[in-house]
Amino acid sequence: MRFKGSKGFILAGLTIFLGGMGPASLQATEVVSEEKQLLAMHQGRAHGGRHERHQQHHGMGRGGQGICPQTRVAPQAPDKIAQQKNPFESNAENFIKGESLYQWTAEPNPCKICHGPAGNGLGMMAQGLPAMPLNFTCSQTMKDVSDGQMFWIIKNGSPATGMPAYKFLSDDEVWKLILYIRHFDKN
Repeated sequence: MRFKGSKGFILAGLTIFLGGMGPASLQATEVVSEEKQLLAMHQGRAHGGRHERHQQHHGMGRGGQGICPQTRVAPQAPDKIAQQKNPFESNAENFIKGESLYQWTAEPNPCKICHGPAGNGLGMMAQGLPAMPLNFTCSQTMKDVSDGQMFWIIKNGSPATGMPAYKFLSDDEVWKLILYIRHFDKN
């Protein structure tokens, strides 16, 4: 529970409400109108609190531009795979299949959960990962990521970053997914 104190501050962490925590748990935090905080969150602006890790709120992946340029921490694909080009034509049918996988149907989770629906790396799970998800909208970062590298990471995952392996996707589905991912960099 929170109580409004004098001079625009809120006292939080009172002993009687938090089951025995001592006076050291008392803290004062500045009152920010809820409307201003929500507006900042959904516009991707800094607004205080635990989301300041990257100076932007994930805003369900819609707000903010993400980190750009971004340091890559994923393992490198073997050369033979990294050099592969996407064998699928960029047409409406392949794009729609890739979009469906990215936004809704990929297993174990749709890509948007971490990378955000807008591909900016600010999905709703991004804050809980050991490394920020790749920002697909950042040309400076994406120019160095080959189709083969993306294919390999999608199929094998990247445990140090929290990216799971998508072993249940067929090779064709992964290539169509990559077609869709590439569209974020062309906006």
